[in-house]
Amino acid sequence: MCMLRSDYDLNTLISFACSSGLEHVNVSVHNGPFIPQIEYDSGSQENDSTIEWSSGPQDGADMLSKYCHHEPKILLTASWAQAIREVGQSFEGGVNEFRRALKMYSMEVGFEYDLVKNTKEWVIAICKRRNTNNYMWRVYATLQKINGYFYIRTLNNVHTCGAAVRTTKNSRMSSELVASLIRDKVRDKPLTRPTDVVYDFKVNYGLDITYHHAWWGVERAKNELFGHQSLSFDLLRWYKEETERTNPGSIIEIDYESNTGRFKRVFVSFYACIYGFWYCRPMLFLDGTFLKGRYKGNLLTATAKDGDQGNSTCT
Repeated sequence: MCMLRSDYDLNTLISFACSSGLEHVNVSVHNGPFIPQIEYDSGSQENDSTIEWSSGPQDGADMLSKYCHHEPKILLTASWAQAIREVGQSFEGGVNEFRRALKMYSMEVGFEYDLVKNTKEWVIAICKRRNTNNYMWRVYATLQKINGYFYIRTLNNVHTCGAAVRTTKNSRMSSELVASLIRDKVRDKPLTRPTDVVYDFKVNYGLDITYHHAWWGVERAKNELFGHQSLSFDLLRWYKEETERTNPGSIIEIDYESNTGRFKRVFVSFYACIYGFWYCRPMLFLDGTFLKGRYKGNLLTATAKDGDQGNSTCT
């Protein structure tokens, strides 16, 4: 027998009854603040049940979890709670790795911090509520110049500010952190879209990130893995020289503005394609597609069919 004091208690009762296969549950309504004594005829109802628990949201949740056997989802951020652990902990990547670990730790634990000192050689971070409420969480880390590692020197890892509420949004989220987490995904799938990253963080990390952070995160990851796109245009001259040296007869023409050196277009035709056109049918098929990279543009192709069942060659 239990007292239903809120809609939460009623919903818990209904969930319990459904999971237990009960056909009838007796509910009595009283105006007084006492626990009603419910009487029922056990002979007329074969599958009735009287439920005994102390009322309250916590008790209802415990009773419900007893009959719900689904496994709670473990997010990829679960290990972030151990990113900052103890005095003497080292970070091989130097100050950048330490700052990244500090961000991940604060997101998972659920608190905000301020950087009192933030240089390449030492970092001091304190709880954001320290000055107003005298909360004592604090970490101090410095650079070991011999090996370039960052070490935690002092750490007060007790959160007296009630930091136990993990939220889906955090002010410390940045495109740099996003890039470090999606490097492997971008390496395997270079055409990763920012919308895919936003969805992936929501489902697998339990974090809501903006499209801005996702877009710049993808760009940062691509630049780190494949190099900057702006610098790749300068490699065209090297590509032209190497192709003509290793594949004689190939033609590569680069067109650019003479006064500024700004790239305009490039034409590429390998010798095998040039040779193959001599044996193709006298008809060319021209096609093009839009380039969706940062600098846009178009990719044009010329294709022809040869006399061997129409197999094509292109340039």
